[in-house]
Amino acid sequence: MSPLKQQTRKKQSLLNGALVLLIATIVTHVIGILYKIPINQVLGVVGRPYYSNAYSIFLPIYSIALAGLPTAMSRLVAHYMALNEFRSARQVLRVARKLFIITGILGTVLLAALAYPFSHSLKDMDKNVYAILALAPCVFFCCVMSTYRGYYNGLRNMTPTAVSEVIEAVGKMVIGVLLARFVDSYGMSQFASAGKVFGVVCADADAAHRAIYPFSAAAAILGVTLSTVLAFLYVWVRYRVRGDAITAAELASSNEPPRQKTLAGDLIRIAFPIVLSTAVFNLTNLIDSWTIQFRLAGIAEAHFDIMRGIYGEAMTSGGVSLDDLPKYLYGAYEIASDFRNLLPALTVTLGVSAIPVLSEAWTLKDHRGIESSIESVIRTSMIIAMPLGAIMGVLSGPILSTLYWGQKDTMSAIGLSSSIMSIYCFAAFALSITQPLTNMLQAIGKTYVPLIALLIGAVFKIGVNYLMIGLPQINIYGAIIGTVSCYIVVALIDIVALLRTTRAKVRFGSVFLKPLFCSIVGGAAAWAVNGMASGLLRSVPALSNPNAYISYQSVGMAVAAVFAVAFFFATMFLTRAIEKEDVRMLPKGDRIVRVLEKHGFMD
Repeated sequence: MSPLKQQTRKKQSLLNGALVLLIATIVTHVIGILYKIPINQVLGVVGRPYYSNAYSIFLPIYSIALAGLPTAMSRLVAHYMALNEFRSARQVLRVARKLFIITGILGTVLLAALAYPFSHSLKDMDKNVYAILALAPCVFFCCVMSTYRGYYNGLRNMTPTAVSEVIEAVGKMVIGVLLARFVDSYGMSQFASAGKVFGVVCADADAAHRAIYPFSAAAAILGVTLSTVLAFLYVWVRYRVRGDAITAAELASSNEPPRQKTLAGDLIRIAFPIVLSTAVFNLTNLIDSWTIQFRLAGIAEAHFDIMRGIYGEAMTSGGVSLDDLPKYLYGAYEIASDFRNLLPALTVTLGVSAIPVLSEAWTLKDHRGIESSIESVIRTSMIIAMPLGAIMGVLSGPILSTLYWGQKDTMSAIGLSSSIMSIYCFAAFALSITQPLTNMLQAIGKTYVPLIALLIGAVFKIGVNYLMIGLPQINIYGAIIGTVSCYIVVALIDIVALLRTTRAKVRFGSVFLKPLFCSIVGGAAAWAVNGMASGLLRSVPALSNPNAYISYQSVGMAVAAVFAVAFFFATMFLTRAIEKEDVRMLPKGDRIVRVLEKHGFMD
């Protein structure tokens, strides 16, 4: 390949590619949070498990059917592109497409087959079958869509993946909410006219809503499946129209590609331990979900007096009965879990972007590039997770109160959900670094290390959950202890293995201590400003009215967040926690460095 061609080919750097995915992830999660507001209005805390349980069984099957192949594709494509073997890179796409179609079909059939027995294994949740069946086709479309996502990621072009993720999120919100509201409205109209909902006689409006929950959840889930179809159509049309920027001359100059059978073997060999790792992780979450609900049901029955003493006020304000208490506690936990997964979803973009970059450096035996990539991923993960975790942890109450303002059913659980959310946010550094470490190990071929780490962490998590949740004084908080402990164990195993294998040296102070110090400053600023601003704004009549669209808590939270972010970045620059190499990998990085040097923020 000529030097001219090398210069004109566009490849995103590690942080550049991660930034593209990060922006898309922020957009999709903002949409996701906004989506949960109307969905919670329709389902409420008690109806939320119908939605969550469908995902609980979907995710392990999704992982088995899909998770390993995109990573294997990205790694193999990056490997061949580093060696200028363009025909081989194309061959990877053709082979992977066939494998994805097969796994997608099998995954869809398996999920549909398990819908009935899984639903009936949960107490009073047999109608969960409708939501699971609505989600089953999503496995197939996710698989075929990921063929193109994995290929473009291997080419170090994260834009198609990012755009398809936004399309998926928008489609889920619009279609899912419309379908869920339609079903809810239709069910209540049946109750108003005949006193029945889908053939079931209901004593009052509350009973009617409870009867509608399974069908509303299924409608919302159907929106998820249809949004996946839209995202697949985008990446498929994009590839057919714009291609992959590999020229005919480049194809002609490259060697004969390996046989499809050989490449299929390579993909399966790389993907197999990754599939096992993600399957173990999601299967653990499935067991975790079942264990939490099972243990909560047990302590609610065996220790009702203790549980009523702890949650009596919430039960009264939310109209929660003894039978509904486990669902109520689990629903409150799930509300907080939306935010538990937010920060890891941001840092996972670094791991995805690191796979082709680190794989290329590993192929070319570029030790400096390997060491720089590893340190940059870990430091950037901490810079994202620590401050946002501290700020969100301090402001958890106002955040949830703002999002669910006016929803009486959900608001009764805000106190519990906010305390759970705070703990998860303060532990965000452990939750957020695990997947980037896993991706980097996969990029250098150490795919079995994350599997071993996850197996150890899974056993630890399930054991801690079972013991801790069974203690009535701890109850749902036992799930938090188990989850955080699991992630810490996995992260420690992964980072030790990564540094030993690559012989990379990471500066502990730069990577961990400086972001931690700056995050404490930002969190303290958020706490202080929120207290002062909320106190002052509480005296404003328009903001203290319970029926106001915007409350003093919302405004105080927004002011606190702005000050906290400003304090954090000011401290970051004063302590030189952000380095030139990190900034240079951003779009227009050299220009940004010059501006920062001019104003004395960088040496």
